Amino acid sequence: MATENESSPLRTSDTRRCFSKTSISVYSSHFLSAWGDRMWSFGVGIFLIYLNPGSLQLTAIYGLCMGFSVLLFGAFIGDIVDNTPRLKAAQVALVFQNSFVVTSAILIYLYLEYKDEINGWGEWAKFVFYAITIILGVFSRLNSLARKLAVEKDWIVEICKGDTDALANMTATLRRIDLTTQVLAPMATGIIMGSTGVEIGALFIGGWNLVSVIVEYYLLWMVYTTVPALRAKKDFIKAKGINKKSKPKEGREMEDVVYAKVKADDDHDAKKEEEGQIHDASGIEVETSEKVKQTTPLRMNETSVDGGAEGLEDDGEEEAEPDKENTCCSKMLVTVERLYKGWPIYIKYPVAHAGIGLACLYMTVLGLDNVTVGYAKMQGVSELQLGLIQGIAAFFGIVGTLFYPLMRKRLGLVRTGIFGFSFLVMTLVPCVISVWMPGSPFDLTKGFEAGGSDKVVAKNCTDSISPPSSGAVVIPYNTSSTSVPAIKICAKQLEETRSQISIWMLLAGIVTARFGLWIGDLSITQLFLQEVREEERGKVNGVQTSLNQLMGLLKYLMVILLPFSHQFGLTVIISFSSICLGWCFYAYYLRKVRGHFLPHCKGQNGSIVQDNDTGNAELYNNNAAP
Repeated sequence: MATENESSPLRTSDTRRCFSKTSISVYSSHFLSAWGDRMWSFGVGIFLIYLNPGSLQLTAIYGLCMGFSVLLFGAFIGDIVDNTPRLKAAQVALVFQNSFVVTSAILIYLYLEYKDEINGWGEWAKFVFYAITIILGVFSRLNSLARKLAVEKDWIVEICKGDTDALANMTATLRRIDLTTQVLAPMATGIIMGSTGVEIGALFIGGWNLVSVIVEYYLLWMVYTTVPALRAKKDFIKAKGINKKSKPKEGREMEDVVYAKVKADDDHDAKKEEEGQIHDASGIEVETSEKVKQTTPLRMNETSVDGGAEGLEDDGEEEAEPDKENTCCSKMLVTVERLYKGWPIYIKYPVAHAGIGLACLYMTVLGLDNVTVGYAKMQGVSELQLGLIQGIAAFFGIVGTLFYPLMRKRLGLVRTGIFGFSFLVMTLVPCVISVWMPGSPFDLTKGFEAGGSDKVVAKNCTDSISPPSSGAVVIPYNTSSTSVPAIKICAKQLEETRSQISIWMLLAGIVTARFGLWIGDLSITQLFLQEVREEERGKVNGVQTSLNQLMGLLKYLMVILLPFSHQFGLTVIISFSSICLGWCFYAYYLRKVRGHFLPHCKGQNGSIVQDNDTGNAELYNNNAAP
């Protein structure tokens, strides 16, 4: 007994020390990866405008391809991650992701540096370069998805070993890192681009990814070798001599039963061991599977169709080729199939109307994505200013997350959501007004021609102007001379062209709207967690994710059809209408579950009916009965 008492504190200390080192390695790797992702996502919006000035079409096509690739290949990526050894899946995805970013950055630098020579080859050279840039971006996006699924959805569960408190703390810390990089990375990128130029900024982003991939690779390897649970499945299969792929399907089904029984027995024996060692790491694997199903039903639904990763494992290599083709087709159409099969379950919940309202927020250009960043750059906003705006917007979002729990406690969950939606609509009203403010290029009389870009003036080209007379003297813009009337006319035209009242009003509305956006998003997320039954969370959340993605694709389609700056005001109006429609859907949900819309209303007996934020209409009716 003395030995046990002396060894237990030692084992606990070693475990804590190991877990602390492991956590630091995970956080460091995630910080480097998140920082690189934020830098690239901010920079690519500016790069695309320099590649195709005067139009947002290339930017919209790039975003459309990113979203469409996730819809088509997201299920494949999830299955590959599930059926690949953990270290290999994470490291291969990491290397390929950074390699594609580095290659894209180098190509963008070369194009910007030798643009005239490349365009001299012909129009085909420009379109080939566009296609290569988009393809590299798609590959980078898919590998980024694979890395996140491998590390953030699997590794941390194994590292925490069933400790829900540790899992919550690690997940929260990773989220804080994401928010921190969302504030700082765009600022740093904007400062670099503003002081050294866009070409050097592209090289810097490529260099960052080139250096960080080496450090991240080592950190992942160190975490993998430190935590035995990450090697559990591979070691267990090797020790037991199980090769499920080499056996007929019927034999593997029987073997699955034996496999689970052995794992349960090993877990029971491990608890009895005084030395606390993990035998074959079997019990952890069962626990992890159940935890993933409960805590991340969305991911399980995204990576599988009617059976998940387990169903994929049951498909042996000796399956007939038509079956494989059917599986591929079903996974390629996973979003459509998810909507078709899950919609009847989804719509039966009252919270579905709130979810539809949330999906309406995705079809908008009133957010700081590549489209809005590109438009702001076309209107003369510098890279440094854009970086600062991105950081300020992220700060407003963080403040919204801090206010959310306080408001939920005071106002109730449902009313907190309507407050977030209402604040979002009110702060976006200036964005609509900005369409008609001085400096706005909005002019639908020009139709679908590119004439609206004539008002765009590069900051390096506005230091001086030439009078429209026959004189050859170049007069500075800030001259005080008023002897030549033509100079007054040119100065007035240039002043009107350089007016940025419209763009700054647009950006101010977008930045402040992040506060209400996060409050509304968090409210609806919690409503889904509370109101959807556990056995149907995967399908319901899958439908919600599909709706969000489809609405996001509609946004990019809208910009492709209206790509020029003089048409952007129309996309702003359509986006604002979509957000107002989302408010209406949430207001309908609020009225349905509470029985009334106003904060207080009188019941049939004249008494005041108090708010009920359970989100359950039937429960509300029972409580409100006289």
